[in-house]
Amino acid sequence: MMFFPPDPEPLDRDDVDSPRQPWWSPPEDEFAAVYPVSEVLAVTDHVAIGLVGVLVHRGGIAFRIERRLRRNRMPFREWTDLCATFIEHWPAGAEGTAGRLRYGLVLGDGERVLEDSAFVVGLVPGSDPSRHTLTRNARGGGGGSSTYSAEEGLWLWPGPPPGPIELVLQWPALGIDERRIRLDGDRIRHLMPQARPIWQ
Repeated sequence: MMFFPPDPEPLDRDDVDSPRQPWWSPPEDEFAAVYPVSEVLAVTDHVAIGLVGVLVHRGGIAFRIERRLRRNRMPFREWTDLCATFIEHWPAGAEGTAGRLRYGLVLGDGERVLEDSAFVVGLVPGSDPSRHTLTRNARGGGGGSSTYSAEEGLWLWPGPPPGPIELVLQWPALGIDERRIRLDGDRIRHLMPQARPIWQ
């Protein structure tokens, strides 16, 4: 059985300016505790993805992901196409996103939590989700004629239940099949009270 389910139909919706909800991103008024980790998630001839830290907040946890791309003597036209895939310029329509980068988690109680930025199945502003959520937050990137890099965060809200946490990813368009790493969820949970509020 595959970890990632088939894609839902994309939703049409008007953009609205809503107040920040706690499941969207880490809080701006708190310094996180740090769970040190450096794990290679995937490496190919051209692409590398790594987990370079976990920032632990009182209400949730943020996984810091770094992605690297190298040209490695690739012809220029292929390189520009590869860069477009790496920075996730998808063709229009759901069929254009089938090979995209996808992230998910398996929590200690067996719950699967998917992040899917290609399909907005979001919540009504102001309503609380009934399950854990995983939100991807881009932190930037850039490159040139031979390398490209990007950094992003995955925000799990609320904090995890007892037990291990598995981070799962796949990126078929770049030749990366399903990969998993396991983290010590209990150690991460114990750090949550150590996050420090900035403004009282």
